[in-house]
Amino acid sequence: MKNLKRLVIFILIMALSLGVLVGCGKDKAPATTDNATVETDNAEGKKEELSDEQVLKYSDRSEPTGLNPMLNTSAPDNGVQKFILETLVAEITDENSNSAIVPGVAKDWTISEDGLTYTFNIREDAVWNDGVPVTANDFLFTFRTMAKPETGSTNAWLFDGVIENFGESLYNDGTDPEKNKQPEDIGVKVIDDKTIEFTLVKPYGYFLELLTGAQPVRQDKYEEWGTAYGSSIDKVMMNGRFLIESWDPNVQITFVKNPNYWNAENITLERIERKIIQETATTAQALLSGEIDYMTTNEPEWQNLIMEDGKFEMKTAPDNAPEFLGFNVKNKYFKNPKIRLAFSLAFDREKYVKDLREGKAEPLYSLIPSVTNVGDELYSERVGGRNEIIRELLKKYPDPKELLIEGLKEEGLDPDPSKMDVSYFTRGTNEYSKKSAEWLLQEWKEKLGVEIKIDMVEWNVMWDKVDAGEYDICTSGWGPYYNDPNGLLEIYDPVDGYFDSTKSGWTGEDADRYRELLQEASNSPDNQERAELLLEAEKLLVGTGVIAPTYCLSYTYFIPKNLKGFYINPHAELSYNLMYFTK
Repeated sequence: MKNLKRLVIFILIMALSLGVLVGCGKDKAPATTDNATVETDNAEGKKEELSDEQVLKYSDRSEPTGLNPMLNTSAPDNGVQKFILETLVAEITDENSNSAIVPGVAKDWTISEDGLTYTFNIREDAVWNDGVPVTANDFLFTFRTMAKPETGSTNAWLFDGVIENFGESLYNDGTDPEKNKQPEDIGVKVIDDKTIEFTLVKPYGYFLELLTGAQPVRQDKYEEWGTAYGSSIDKVMMNGRFLIESWDPNVQITFVKNPNYWNAENITLERIERKIIQETATTAQALLSGEIDYMTTNEPEWQNLIMEDGKFEMKTAPDNAPEFLGFNVKNKYFKNPKIRLAFSLAFDREKYVKDLREGKAEPLYSLIPSVTNVGDELYSERVGGRNEIIRELLKKYPDPKELLIEGLKEEGLDPDPSKMDVSYFTRGTNEYSKKSAEWLLQEWKEKLGVEIKIDMVEWNVMWDKVDAGEYDICTSGWGPYYNDPNGLLEIYDPVDGYFDSTKSGWTGEDADRYRELLQEASNSPDNQERAELLLEAEKLLVGTGVIAPTYCLSYTYFIPKNLKGFYINPHAELSYNLMYFTK
């Protein structure tokens, strides 16, 4: 059940999330917002004037399901709640387009030397929209409510196995003696009115990031409004940068700057309008007519039309969700690592991206996309690029067909690759699914002498087949919930991962060692040590061909030239605090 919930959340994020992609920019935010004609210095040191109107307009394809952060946590829900709710810390995109954890309701915090205890000091000037101070008790109530099974909190699984006794309370149905804890037993404690402490099961280097998934609710109003909490703008308490002024369902939500927000004086935007526009063509027309200020599209015809207009800047940015091929390790062929690796090495990732994604993607030689951090440093930098495992294997095995034949002989099978009977499941029946499958068929036929059978199946059918372990090769992808290699590597944990051994077929010494390495990494408070352990794990997963990373999409943003401070990163929200319009 936990894995299914994770899958639903990740699919929602993958399918609906807009506006959190990496970009670049060096403009400085205005030093003050006392009036609309303040002069600021841009990256070139030139003076610029603020526009008289500081209104940001953008579109999303989907309507939020509600404003209750306990229950409404799809990508559209999260996108709206980030404006109106603030948790202890925030993950934002900084001026270098890096993701950064910054103070939110908590002005500062301390972490114990063993990495198990986090203590947060809440700001004196943090208040709810009715002027009531935000307190440690608000967060104690929030986490205890999340840990109640009857609440049905859709983000609660994030803290299962992380906060002490949280999972034992969350999954306590009265039948399992090992899960007999109550919400009052979880490792969250109020020290005083402005201080709250968390006790973890073991060190989690990404715990601060997980906290951004726990937006607060206020006890008195949550209990007063009951199931109506978050159903309308007059049934939700807000403590964020903006307040909801109006909500016209399936048309527009309008936000206005919160005058009582603790950092209001450093926010230039006065108003944000979130519109619902579902079709790319309609969105592009809205951009060109000034109805919205920015959009993303990879469609060449619209890209050309927008750039011809002359008012927009184009930024291309990589995503954080890798695509990969999964091999069924129980299969008579793919139980052999040489056969798996032959298929992984026998297609040109650069050519794949050029032919199928028009160059707007990052070819992957590691499961972990280039934008992924371990702590405050990129994973690839911590390990000196050694995570590009496929590149090294291509040097070691320049002829994948030879490797394939060796594997067939080791299994006592016919060494003629043309006699192989292999099926490939697509993840959908659209034109791209068909085109990409045929592209792989041709690559494997040319380089391996294998002609695969293509099974065009819908998304849900493919996942059903994977769940049952009834496949040879499937196409997969995953959107991590937090910025750490573990957010991707854990999905192949043979016991607890979404692609556990019943789905992947991966068992034995390598699989056991993989699980051990993930556990060792999660027990270490040292980020460099964690990176090395995660690299060793990735070498078992990618280096033995259990999966074959393919690419990570890039997205192209079109931003008006007078919108400054628009920094984007796939792991973090847009920094609305830094945005402003010039004349």
